[in-house]
Amino acid sequence: MGALAGMLLVMGGSGVWILDWRAEEYTVYDAAIREAFSGDGVSYYVILDRTKPAGRFGVSNFHSEKLDLSLTTRVSYAAKNVFRFRIAPKFSLPYPFRMVGQDELDRIFRPGKSDSTNVSELEELLRKSWGVITLSRVGFDVGGKHAVIYAQLTYCGLCGEGTYLYLSKEAGAWHIVRRAGTWIS
Repeated sequence: MGALAGMLLVMGGSGVWILDWRAEEYTVYDAAIREAFSGDGVSYYVILDRTKPAGRFGVSNFHSEKLDLSLTTRVSYAAKNVFRFRIAPKFSLPYPFRMVGQDELDRIFRPGKSDSTNVSELEELLRKSWGVITLSRVGFDVGGKHAVIYAQLTYCGLCGEGTYLYLSKEAGAWHIVRRAGTWIS
């Protein structure tokens, strides 16, 4: 009975840890977006309002080796990305941003799309950006000095890229130090 109670306590604590969003996740998001998705022609960001990992079972062995991920970083990433979560608009970015839902994107990219004001407005915002940014939850190492995130950028629904970004916290600021692509078209 004691072992069962201990196991339930660990599982409950893990559930709280997975559901908890530390402010540091948004600091990692800011660095990833700023360094990976800013450049010539970008004056706006369009960000999907739900997390979306590359896969349901964590970072693959191939990508983990390429990024030189620690076991704790892999476990943190896998645990936090079992489910999809709504992302609160708490970014601190160099340009304005808009959070969009998948249903809004479907109205733009589906055949026979509507010509509503919302669709036209979103299409204009996409022209000011490189496309729609999609993010996973952030996996951290035990010391909180390294992080991994999956990020993808899609422009017209068919073109874009997906990549794992490995970030390191140096002098109090997060920076991308390695990348491992998963797809490109």
